Amino acid sequence: MRVDRRGPRIALATVLVLALSVPAFPLFANPSSSPSSRPSAATPVLQCVPFARYLSGIDIMGDARTWWAQAEGRYARGNRPEVGAVLVFRPSGSMRLGHVSVVTGLESSREILVDHANWPGPGVPKGRISRRVSVIDVSPRNDWTMVRVEIHGRGSDYGRTYATWGFIYPRDPGGRAITDRQPMPERVERATQRAAAAAARPPAFVGRLNGSLEGSRIIELAEATDRPGIVGGTASFTTAGAEPPRDFADEISVWGAPDRSLR
Repeated sequence: MRVDRRGPRIALATVLVLALSVPAFPLFANPSSSPSSRPSAATPVLQCVPFARYLSGIDIMGDARTWWAQAEGRYARGNRPEVGAVLVFRPSGSMRLGHVSVVTGLESSREILVDHANWPGPGVPKGRISRRVSVIDVSPRNDWTMVRVEIHGRGSDYGRTYATWGFIYPRDPGGRAITDRQPMPERVERATQRAAAAAARPPAFVGRLNGSLEGSRIIELAEATDRPGIVGGTASFTTAGAEPPRDFADEISVWGAPDRSLR
């Protein structure tokens, strides 16, 4: 007797077709999860430049490392902090594009408070705003060419030493307020709008709220980072265009994003 084997084959093919048509699910999916309970999209990363431009009103575009040179002849520059001024960090091994922060408080001749974006730390993600961050001057001449920044997320210690160019003030070199604003490209205007929206949200980190550091504590912190070529080499940092020495001795305390940009 001849057995017809087509029936089982047809049945098997039908089962395979139906199986392939059913959406696949992860093997270990949580059955209680639903699209509405999943985390929303991450907050867009905000760079330091649009936020500093929005907060200070200083109309400079481009990477933070270019701000000092761009300000020449357009804005007043100096080595004394003022509320509303922008502190310009030189590029270094941990932040190749530099960084800019806006001065929001004067605590002493050696300590200021700044607001800035995209300086992450323990529990503080990249691209978020931090406010009332303590920055101390550890330069030998008290000219703010070497600083240390409060570590975000801890609030009780300071990171490595960073070289700076100094402060850009929101006025022209003659001391007059700048009223005419240069037109900005559309992409820059969009970045400024994102900065304004971020500024309206609660910050990711709020720094020192218990008053300024004692002078002896600042001296102690300065001496703790007095390494050859860092604090001791401050004089070389005043030369326009000179790159500071790269310091990798305390990378464990570097919480700055390596690529702060932009526009």
